[in-house]
Amino acid sequence: MLIGSNPARLLIAASTLIAGLGFVTISTATAQVVPEPNPGQFFLIEEPIDSDAFERIKLATKQIIARSIAQKTARPILIFEIRPGRSLPGSSGFGTSFELANYLSTELAGARLTVAYVPEPLQGYAVLPALACDEIVMGPNASIGPITPKGQEVKADYREPIRLLARRKGRDPDLYAGLLDTNADLKVVQTADRQVHYVLPESLPEFLKTNQVADQDIKDAWEGGSRGEITARRAREEGFSKLTADNRAEIANVYHLGTRALADDPTLLQEPRPVWIQIDGRIDPIKEAYLRRRVEQARREGVNLVFFQINSQGGLNTSANNVATLIADIQDMKTIAFVDDRATGVSALIALACDEIVFRRGSQMGGVRQLITGRNDQVQDLTEGQIDSLTKRAEGLATQKGHPSAVAHAMVDSNARIVQATDSRSGAAVLVLEAEASADPIRYLNPSTVKEPGEVLVVRSGEAGTFGLGEEVEDVEGFKALYGLRGKTIRVDGPTWVDGLVTTLNDPFVSWVILFVGVFMLILEIKMPGVGLPAVISALAFLLFFWSRYLSGTADQLEILLFLVGLICLGLELFVFPGFGVFGLSGFTLVVTSIVMASHTFIWPTQEYEYRQMAGTLFQVVAVMVGVGVGAALVGKYIPSLPIFNRMVLKPETYNGSELDDPMVKPPTTEAYESLAFLMGETGRSTTVLRPTGKARFGNLLVEVLADGYYIERDTLIEVVDVQGMKVIVKPVA
Repeated sequence: MLIGSNPARLLIAASTLIAGLGFVTISTATAQVVPEPNPGQFFLIEEPIDSDAFERIKLATKQIIARSIAQKTARPILIFEIRPGRSLPGSSGFGTSFELANYLSTELAGARLTVAYVPEPLQGYAVLPALACDEIVMGPNASIGPITPKGQEVKADYREPIRLLARRKGRDPDLYAGLLDTNADLKVVQTADRQVHYVLPESLPEFLKTNQVADQDIKDAWEGGSRGEITARRAREEGFSKLTADNRAEIANVYHLGTRALADDPTLLQEPRPVWIQIDGRIDPIKEAYLRRRVEQARREGVNLVFFQINSQGGLNTSANNVATLIADIQDMKTIAFVDDRATGVSALIALACDEIVFRRGSQMGGVRQLITGRNDQVQDLTEGQIDSLTKRAEGLATQKGHPSAVAHAMVDSNARIVQATDSRSGAAVLVLEAEASADPIRYLNPSTVKEPGEVLVVRSGEAGTFGLGEEVEDVEGFKALYGLRGKTIRVDGPTWVDGLVTTLNDPFVSWVILFVGVFMLILEIKMPGVGLPAVISALAFLLFFWSRYLSGTADQLEILLFLVGLICLGLELFVFPGFGVFGLSGFTLVVTSIVMASHTFIWPTQEYEYRQMAGTLFQVVAVMVGVGVGAALVGKYIPSLPIFNRMVLKPETYNGSELDDPMVKPPTTEAYESLAFLMGETGRSTTVLRPTGKARFGNLLVEVLADGYYIERDTLIEVVDVQGMKVIVKPVA
C-alpha cells in the first residue's frame, strides 16, 4: 500500500509543482506587461477667451476625435489647461466663455473624458469652461471663482444658463449660482452618507426633506473674505476636484497618458509640415547662430513640426542654454528631440527643451559633467556654481515641458538620489528626489530607490520609459512611424556651405590672417596715391570678419557701429585734424574694442574658458599689430625698388640741385636740425601727393610735411602755416 502510494504521491507533488511553476510564470509575465497608454491630449486655453481661441479648441478637439475614430483606437481623454491672462486676468467676456463651456459640455461625446486643469487662481467668466468639464484638477495654490468679474454686477439672466451647466455635469446648481453671486449666502452641507452638497438658504428646507442632516453639518461655504471662491484644498476635501497636481506630467500619470499627450500639438489644426534639423558636434556660439537661422527659416516656411536630430557630447553652457531657451519658447511649432546617438553634456538641455523626446536604440542622454571648450575640444569640469545653475535650468526646462524634473536634476547633480513613490495626492507612482520625498512623507508613500548618488545620471534608450523621458525606436523609419510619416520624405536642414564658411572664418588662425590683411592693406592704401586695390582688399577683409562674427552670433549692431565710428575718428585725425590726438587715440581704441567684443559673446569673462578666450583674443590683436608694423617696415624698405610697385609708392622727385654735379656732395637733409621752426611762412612745392602726409621741397631742403585738411596734388605751390618741432604743416597757396 505504501509502495503503491508513493508513485501517486510523486505524481500529485509533480503536478502541484508544475502548476505552481506555471502560475509563477504566468504571474511574472502578467506583471511585466505594460499596458498601452490611453490616447489623449492637453490643450492650453489662456485668457482672454475670444472667438479665435474658441475656434482653435473646436477644430483641434474635433480633429483628435476624428483621428481616433479613423484609426479605431480608444476614445481620447481631453485635458484643458485653463490659465488667466498674463496682462489682464479675468478679462474674458461672458458670451464666448459660455459658448466654449457649452461646447465642452455637449459636443464632445466622442471623447472618453473631459478634464479641466486649473494650475493657478482663475476668476471671471474663464471659470465657465472649467466648470463644463467632467472632472476638475487643480494646482496646489489654485482657486476657482468668483465667476462675476470684480467690479461688475451680477446679471440675473446668467443664473439659469450657469445652473443648467451644473446639472449637465451632475454637480450642485446652487454651487455654480454661489460662484456667480458672491453675495449669495451659500451653505455647505454634509449628509449622513458623508456626501458634501452646496445649498442656498432658499433651497435648504426642500433639501432637508429628502436628506438626513445634523445641525452641526450645515456650515457657511465661504472662508472669511474669500467669497465666491473655492480653494484647491477645499475642492479636494469636498470632492469638487479629482486631485491636486503640480504639473501636466502628474496628471498624465494619473490618467495614464503617454508623454506625447503633454505638449500642445499645432499639427492638430492642419496637416503636418515637418522639417528635420541636425544638431551635431559641439554646442558653441556658431552652432547657436546656425540653429537660430534654421528655426526662423522653418517659421517663415509655415512648418508646424520640427525634429531635432541630436548627436552631441556637449559644449558651452551659455550657448546650450540659449539654444534650449530658443526651443522651449517655440509656441507655433511642435518640437521633438530625436536622440540619434547621444545628447550628453549640456546638449541634454536641448533635448529637455523639446515637447517630446524619442531615443534611437542604443542612444543615451544626460551625464552633464563637463564643458567642451576651445579649438581642440578641451574638456573642463563644471564648477560648483555651474552645477547649481545648470541643475536649476534643467529642472525648469523639464517642468515647463512635462518631463520628470527629478530626472533632469540628477543628470547634472551627482549627489541626487531618485526614488519612486506613490503620490497620496493623486494616487500615481512618481519619480522624485529623496530629499523631496523625505520632506513630505505624508504625500510620498513607500519610496524605493531608482538612482543612487555618486554619478550623474545617464539615461540609456532602454531606460527611457522607466525614467519617464519618452519612447525608444529601432531606426529613423520607426521614429517617423510614431508621427504617421513612415515612408514620407522630410527635408533635412543641416549645415550649408554658408555655415561651413562661417565656421572656417571663425577659426582663430583664419581670423588672425583676415585682421592682418585688413589693417595692413588699410595702412598700405594711406601710403599709396588714390583709392585703389589695397582699400578694396582692406574693406573686403573687415567685411568678412564682421559678417562671419555676425552670423556666428558673437557680433551685433553694436560691434559693427563701434568699428565704423572708430574708422571715422581715424579718418578725421588723418585728413581733418592732423596730429595724433584725441580723434586718433579714440578711433584706435574703438576699432580694437569692436574687434575684441566681436570675438566672443561675453562682455567681461567670468569663467575659466572665457578668460582663455579673452587672452587668446588679446594675443591675436597684439600679434596683428606687431605683424602689421613689421610688414609696413618691410614694405617701406623693399617695395620702392620692386618693378610695378615702385610706381604706387609715394616718393619725392629726384633732386637736381647743383650739388649733384659733385658726386661727393649729398643733398641736404633735416637730420642736423632740432627744430624746423625757421620754415614758418616759407613757400615751396610738394614733390609727392599729400594725403595728408608726403614730401615737399623748400629751396634745397626736402621735408616730410602734413597737409592741413587738404588733399594736395604733386608739384603744387604750398605754404608753411605751422611748425611743431619737426612736424611741418602746410596748405596750398591761394
